[in-house]
Amino acid sequence: MTTSLSPRDPFRSIFSFPRFIDEFDTQMQRGLKIRETEHDIIVEAVVAGIPADNVDVDIEDGVLTIKAEHKNDEKSQEGRVSSSYSYYYTTALSGGQWDKAEAEVEHGVVIVKIPKAESVKPRKITVKAKK
Repeated sequence: MTTSLSPRDPFRSIFSFPRFIDEFDTQMQRGLKIRETEHDIIVEAVVAGIPADNVDVDIEDGVLTIKAEHKNDEKSQEGRVSSSYSYYYTTALSGGQWDKAEAEVEHGVVIVKIPKAESVKPRKITVKAKK
């Protein structure tokens, strides 16, 4: 039987630390998607199996919170069934008009649509030649 030894690298854990953070951040954002169009900020969050009546969307102190919970009081062979989701998104610097935000549930996904403020929308500036 042959055993091969590999040299120990004392710095390996230091250089792998950022990769751990990326994996943790990816886990935390699973089920949440933020994208922008020219006129809107769109936040999508998975809430599979939960009716719209049980979904709460709040904006307070620059944080968008989406919470969804469904409890089935009927006993099944597996016991009581419940589902819950919680998502948080810091919105303080996004430039959205939060007082005009709209939310709806479609096919197990909450879609929050926030119009962009005029000041953050892209605009074209005309360049003039100096005479």
